[in-house]
Amino acid sequence: MKSSKVAIINQTNRCAVPLDELKRYAAALQQQVNDHLAPAWNVRADISVPAPGDVIPRGTRPLKVVDSLPGQAGVHTRFRGRPSAQVVNDDQLSITLSHELLEMLVDPAGDFVKQAADIDPYSDGQPVNYLVEVCDPVAVYTYEIDGVKVSDFVLPSFYDPSAKGEVVDHAEFLAGPLTVPLGGYIAWLDPTDYRWHEQQPDGTFLIGTKPGRSRDDRAGALGRANPDRHNVSAIHRRWPRAVKHRPPPS
Repeated sequence: MKSSKVAIINQTNRCAVPLDELKRYAAALQQQVNDHLAPAWNVRADISVPAPGDVIPRGTRPLKVVDSLPGQAGVHTRFRGRPSAQVVNDDQLSITLSHELLEMLVDPAGDFVKQAADIDPYSDGQPVNYLVEVCDPVAVYTYEIDGVKVSDFVLPSFYDPSAKGEVVDHAEFLAGPLTVPLGGYIAWLDPTDYRWHEQQPDGTFLIGTKPGRSRDDRAGALGRANPDRHNVSAIHRRWPRAVKHRPPPS
């Protein structure tokens, strides 16, 4: 199993995150990847927190902590062909770091899909391609590692309709495959019309305004209907009754 190098890089100015705090988060994230994500998704990472002025080794995926992102709390993309992510320093920092890290590791190119039947009740249940964003469907769920809150994530079984009765997310909140709670969301590409579809955080379904195959096309096609798509903090504020946290084992 190949391991990616990830560096959490502090680029905040207004309220700098203490280096020791970032290292504490990094230790929890390293444990999450090693013990929870890797067995499920077959991906690994070596996570570091370079000090100011340190040289970042070539090929390292940057996970940058910044003061602000327009309309977002975190996003993972490809910059010059290299997976990277940015996260806003706010009261949900450790959760958003976890969210973007896990999604960047599982789907670094933004094109990983799993095929299953369309969940829109107004569809014919035809096979569609679900974009594998492992934290989006469970964006309101968290659990704890050594006092650090991290994001829940779905397992491969989440995309298998025959996995009824099985565990489909790590923290075991979901009732079954392809179930999305209030506050979570899931997007898929219908190969019959090449349009992006999304189950919204309020449970409604949206069809994109134009065809497009990439994840970037999804954002353009679905517009501003889900403005909190990349904002974990806003999702937790908007759907407080849906937010659930799994306490650490006693």
